[in-house]
Amino acid sequence: MKKNEFKILVVDDDEEFVEAVKELLERDNYDVITAFSGHEALQKISESQDINLALLDLVMPMMDGFTLLEKLKGIVPELPIMIVTGQGTVQTAVDAIKYGASDFIIKPFDKDILLSKLEVIRKSHQLESRLGELQQLISQKYGFESIISGSKTMKAVFERAAAAGRSNAPVFIVGETGTGKELLSKAIHLNGDRSNKPFIAVNCGAIPKELLESELFGYKKGAFTGAVKDHEGLFIAANGGTILLDEIGEMPKELQVRLLRVLEDYKVRPLGHTDEVSLDVRVIAASNHSIDDLKNKYLREDLFFRLAVIVIELPPLRDRRSDIPLLIENFINTFNQKYSKNIKGLSEEAFNSLYSYNFPGNIRELENLIEGILAVAPSDKDLITDRDLKSHLVWQQPKTSEHQILALDKLEKFALEQALRESGGNKSKAANLLGISRDTLYRKLKLFNIQ
Repeated sequence: MKKNEFKILVVDDDEEFVEAVKELLERDNYDVITAFSGHEALQKISESQDINLALLDLVMPMMDGFTLLEKLKGIVPELPIMIVTGQGTVQTAVDAIKYGASDFIIKPFDKDILLSKLEVIRKSHQLESRLGELQQLISQKYGFESIISGSKTMKAVFERAAAAGRSNAPVFIVGETGTGKELLSKAIHLNGDRSNKPFIAVNCGAIPKELLESELFGYKKGAFTGAVKDHEGLFIAANGGTILLDEIGEMPKELQVRLLRVLEDYKVRPLGHTDEVSLDVRVIAASNHSIDDLKNKYLREDLFFRLAVIVIELPPLRDRRSDIPLLIENFINTFNQKYSKNIKGLSEEAFNSLYSYNFPGNIRELENLIEGILAVAPSDKDLITDRDLKSHLVWQQPKTSEHQILALDKLEKFALEQALRESGGNKSKAANLLGISRDTLYRKLKLFNIQ
């Protein structure tokens, strides 16, 4: 922002004072509008909504500075207002701040002090403007319009997600790996009233279960060995905003009980603390497991229903093949720019191969495929061929037969029973023998009905 783009309204019934201040501010490249009464000031503010600051005298006939301040705040609540007066008492300053003034200066004042105070307000305004521009850029990148799709299925997903963004209810997003669950979560956050607050994503399957509780809920210095300083935890860090619990199906059952308590009371007690911290946080959960598996295998039923207030299912790419051409075009444009290439598209044979491919890795797999090809493509290459695809694409293996699946199940059940026998029924030892977690062992025992 240039200096003369910052507009100040100067209001005082002393014409000489107004003219002197106007001359001073214009020399410092401020844009100045003047008014000699409260009523004239209100008219000027209604005519020019882009005023950035009001400089008000406190003592004026008909309408004093405090009354005018209240009326201006009613019209433009975010407008910074500085009170200028010859009545320099402590009570006057307190009253000015109480009525909503941003600052206070006493007549006669040092012009350098006034200019210094105005510069602070101007810089704050510039930072807010840049933040707004950045927020708009982020919204364009992560809003619903940034998710490439033209399919009817995804249109329904966007409508449901937009409705979710307008509420603060918990959301559960399910979909295969690579379908864009985190991207959709960010879009929901940015299209809600928490968009200028933190968005924090945590992968529950990527953090060791011994550390997950302290990462989520925080801890006090000395709460355990290695806790050398206080750690607020991700829930408190996301306060006011949104927390995404990605791959929540991997969360240990004993920790699910603690999470349920947090979601019921919206309070959290960091490890080692005696006091609880109140939370105002929007929770979005995501998983690549099916709804049935989440409800019956991976999550406590009470936690599942607490999280699944709004459920959004993201379809795999093979069920929205009409989006493949749009995605290919978008990725080619993106990586042409990144790698300084000039690929114009795919050969007919290559396109047919991609269109018939099932994409087990979904959109992420397609994106990585296109990037991998463009990253090593010769500078004069203009088309992606079928040969390019086959050197990068991991084609699907033939499906395992039903007899093979039954044989594998029988072998797995035998291994579980053998491990339990060797451990004398100790499940922790059995899990260690098999190289799996206790949670996985319990799921397998339940699956094969092993007592």
